[in-house]
Amino acid sequence: LIEEPGPDDAPPTLLEQPENRSAAVDLALFYQIPGYRDWDPSIIVAASFAIFFAMIVADAGYGAVILLGLWLFWKRLGGTVSQQSWRRYGVIVSAATVIYGVLVGSYFGVAPPDGSLLAKAKLLDLNNFGAMMMISIVVGVLHLVLANALAARAAWGQRRAVANLGWIAALIGGFVLWLSYMKGQSATLGAVILSAGLLAILLFTSERQIKKPIDWLWRLIDGVQGLAGAMGAFGDVLSYMRLFALGLASASLAITFNDLAVSVIHALKGPGILFGLLILIIGHILNFALAMMSGVVHGLRLNYIEFFKWGLPDEGIVFRPFARKEVQE
Repeated sequence: LIEEPGPDDAPPTLLEQPENRSAAVDLALFYQIPGYRDWDPSIIVAASFAIFFAMIVADAGYGAVILLGLWLFWKRLGGTVSQQSWRRYGVIVSAATVIYGVLVGSYFGVAPPDGSLLAKAKLLDLNNFGAMMMISIVVGVLHLVLANALAARAAWGQRRAVANLGWIAALIGGFVLWLSYMKGQSATLGAVILSAGLLAILLFTSERQIKKPIDWLWRLIDGVQGLAGAMGAFGDVLSYMRLFALGLASASLAITFNDLAVSVIHALKGPGILFGLLILIIGHILNFALAMMSGVVHGLRLNYIEFFKWGLPDEGIVFRPFARKEVQE
């Protein structure tokens, strides 16, 4: 018998994506299975992770090393369709890292010469703390707004969809309010957007059915509890500051090892060249390993913790095909 699932049913979740996108599906399902009535996060997670990884590594030279490694093991990584998908995704991540490294002007910690083509391609300055903090916060707000927008679309027709729209207004309003304060301008627009969002959260967070008059009070109490998430939203936006902090740490370590190697070469004539090369090689290998670990852990964390928290509130169970197996004797 085949029938549509009812409101009390919880069917298992099957993400229907082409097999050549299995890397994105594996990445999305690694931490949490979306609920049956939720949306497919695989493409969004794959794209945002590539961006976050690039911002954390923040060096075109390190991105080129990843590309070189993929090229060396290209045939070995193409045995199955799934491996080919991961190989292709590795190219996307490393290319994003190279592009962002060019934008911040870092090549193994070395800045391009003034007036060169690479210097002209440098549009961001990691040492400009104010601008980089602003970029990180903008990325955080946009990521959480996208999560709430997709959650609202999945729950359209229900009260919580309006609450998700309220969170979008609260995030945008809070950002506009902070921006107005930083620039010393009128904060009226931001306050109005923020207030409208908080009102929508208060009135539409609860899904409680009204069966008796006291349920109106309980629904309002549920709305007040929903407003308590405002501090969580503030903290989640600030979590994206790690993109700037870790990127700055990676670039600073690379510069430090370069300066230390040059100092040793100048201080010790003859053997200083050997010691300087050892410092460069060991230092950059260590920094590269730390950058890879930070990029993977924190790039995934921002998707799994902050993004899933707002976009995928329900957790499902993975679909496993029913099969009969026989033992051949």
